[in-house]
Order: sequence, then C-alpha cells, then structure tokens
Amino acid sequence: MVNEILERNKNKIPSWLTKPKNLLVIGLVALVILTAGFFLFNSRSSDSTEDKPTVKIGKSYEIIARTAEGQRTTGRFNLTVTSAQFADSILVQGKRATPVKGKTFLVINMEIENPFKVSLYAFPVDLFRFVREDGQKFAPSVHQGAVRIRPESTKKSNAAFIVLPNEKKFKIEVGDINSPKETLEITF
Repeated sequence: MVNEILERNKNKIPSWLTKPKNLLVIGLVALVILTAGFFLFNSRSSDSTEDKPTVKIGKSYEIIARTAEGQRTTGRFNLTVTSAQFADSILVQGKRATPVKGKTFLVINMEIENPFKVSLYAFPVDLFRFVREDGQKFAPSVHQGAVRIRPESTKKSNAAFIVLPNEKKFKIEVGDINSPKETLEITF
C-alpha cells in the first residue's frame, strides 16, 4: 500500500524521500526531537518545590465559612495546615508567580473541609499573617483569592509569603479577622 502511494505520487515527492532507508532515518530523527522536546517542556513546567525543604505540619484550625461575597455564615470549616515549603515560583489561578531577585516564597499548604450541602468559601489571604521579628505583620504576597469549597468535600489551597532564602524560623498567625489568632511556628 505504501509502495502504491509512493508510485502514484512519484513526481510530487522528492526522490530522497522515496527510499525506505531514508524514511527510517527521518522517523528516528523526528522521534529524538519529539522526545527531547517532551523532556525540555516537562522540566520547565515542573513544580519549583521538588528539591526544596518541606516541613510537615498537620495542625487544624476552625474558621468561619463565608459566602462568595465574603459575608460570614453560621457554619464553620476545618482548615488543616498540611505543610510549609520554600518555592522559587508558585502557580496562582493558572499563572506562574515568581518572587523578586534574591527572595523566595514560603508556601503554606492547606486543606479546607466543607461538611455542608452547599458550596461555601474561605479567604486564606485574610486568615494568615506573617509576623516579622519586630512584630510587624504581613498578609500573604501570593494567594488563590476566594477559595470555593464544593459541598461535602475538601479543597487544597495555598498562600505564600516572600522571605529571604537563608531564613529558617517563621511565625505565622492563623485565624479569622476580628477573632483570636493562634501562632504557628515553623522551623526548617
């Protein structure tokens, strides 16, 4: 069948392409190029936290469930801070964010449980504050915005602070605005 196609289109195909040996070489070259492209693409798009230190935390907090507009409800969510890690970049709502030169991200990973039969929201940007040694507090530099937690499910999310790469001890306040906060101490 291939020979028939080659014979019919003999005048349209360059003569060097009609030899099976040349087709095999072209096929191998194409395979090498595709394989190299695949590995190059995957190495660039891989998570920048692969070789970074991670601290497992597993501490849970009770937070107020909110509507999409941010209004408080009578419901409560269980928010578990699962881990903290350093990252050179973080994916935020489908776009990659990077810190300024000479800095890195301290990423706080979390899981939020919604036991209710309706979608509700959490606003991690309002739940976490980085506390500097002098007591000054900072909201997350990078966050996922309003996090929608589907009914009777758990949603993974994160928030990140810009820090110096040589810092190893951190204090993070966790809790709803206008409510008592708990201090989470993280040491790498």
